[in-house]
Amino acid sequence: MLALLFTSKTYKLSLICLFIFFLPAALSAQNLFLEKIDLCSAENYCMDCGSPRATCSQFTLNQLCDRINRKYQFKDAAGSITFQVLVEPSGFSCVLSHTDVTNSPLTADLIRALNGSIWKPAIENGQRVSASVNVIFRIANGRISSQMLRMDLAQLKPPGDPVIYNKNAVYDNPSLKNYEFTTWTKYNSPLPDNIGQSCAIDATDVLWYATAHGLTRFDGTTFNPVSEYNSPFTSETAVQDVTVDKDDNKWVYIANGIYKYTDAGWQVYDFKKFIKSNVTHILKSRNGELLFTTKDGMVVVRKDKVVVLNKKTIPLLPSSNVYYAYVDSRKRLWIGTSKGSIMIENDRLPNTFNTSDTPLKNACISGVTEDEKGNLYFSLIDDNKTTDDDDNEGIAVLKADGTWLHYNDKNSGMPSNHVTNLLYDKFEHVLWIGTDQSGLVRFDLNTGWENYHNNNSSAPGHTIYQLVQDSKGVIYATTANGLLRIRKK
Repeated sequence: MLALLFTSKTYKLSLICLFIFFLPAALSAQNLFLEKIDLCSAENYCMDCGSPRATCSQFTLNQLCDRINRKYQFKDAAGSITFQVLVEPSGFSCVLSHTDVTNSPLTADLIRALNGSIWKPAIENGQRVSASVNVIFRIANGRISSQMLRMDLAQLKPPGDPVIYNKNAVYDNPSLKNYEFTTWTKYNSPLPDNIGQSCAIDATDVLWYATAHGLTRFDGTTFNPVSEYNSPFTSETAVQDVTVDKDDNKWVYIANGIYKYTDAGWQVYDFKKFIKSNVTHILKSRNGELLFTTKDGMVVVRKDKVVVLNKKTIPLLPSSNVYYAYVDSRKRLWIGTSKGSIMIENDRLPNTFNTSDTPLKNACISGVTEDEKGNLYFSLIDDNKTTDDDDNEGIAVLKADGTWLHYNDKNSGMPSNHVTNLLYDKFEHVLWIGTDQSGLVRFDLNTGWENYHNNNSSAPGHTIYQLVQDSKGVIYATTANGLLRIRKK
């Protein structure tokens, strides 16, 4: 959507998010976008259906844009507006909804132009049918352009049922009523892709959201894409990881390249002279270091000084294939590798765990979070895993007094054992756990376990990749079915 600030005939545009919780499973007779127009006779139609689908030729759209470009001076404006257009069997068109909450004069002109254009209707089983299609207009480089925006109907289907291995737990979920769940997808917002595996919150509470089809920033109301107009890469670039360091610099990993964004602009970092493998994760530590994990070790960067940690520099490291690393409040460095985990404290020899009587025996640390009492929570990957539901995985807890606990789906309220991400909620003093099959887990040491997914809440699915929290306590979850925001009512 677009918010337009008028300066003479020059328009400055920014993307504004939609407040739509989810798309219903049915694919017929729905207005997709927040701004609805009630002028169409639209009782029965399908969304982007048919073979061929309803369409407006690119030549016609280009002519439409030429007329708009002659009327408006866009100059440095950037943004987009998406329209849902109903195309009837006769070829008559009517805009049903759009994404501009300001309902600007530009949007009114585009509606009139779309309604007056020549359209080809959708064909189903040899018959013309009513169908809605989406058209996106992008403003960049001083001009407006347009194209048909096809929907991937498979992504609109329900994500399926979650897998709950724990057959003993009963999830009453008493805290669920206290939360507002909001979901954005690429069909009800400017989100570039439904699947997001990495995100980060910066010092101004802006969410940096990475997908296989681009990077975007979200401030709670506005989506602003990172594209070829404001970065070294395009709006369609696959982004593997994004992190914000203690100085609010943004670090992005793209196609074997490390990019750093500061107020001065973008810089490119090349670690190939230190280590040949591709980076798998960019992690930050509380002492200001950045940790880059690879299959050949870990690159540690602090104030532009680089150190490589692998079996050559640390012989007791179980493997140079590093999955994860974390520096706790006592400045101990925890490293998880493909063959086990270690902990390094000050200048002492590393503590190894493969021969220990702890939950970390033959386990790789895949995530860590810490509460205000100094208790550490580890998600685990079993090095010798032979089944999808391995009881050696789950959550390990190192209490501040030095004792260990281990939670899995046989001895606790964990719905399944494989954990994708951990977040300690410092506002509510609870642990949030992301899983790849069972949705979100909320663990309160006093009240127990709760489990939220698409079958018992308005969560968009059951595959959670990453959890982050802003300075106001708002939690964001990247999922396989859109961006989820969890906000206390």
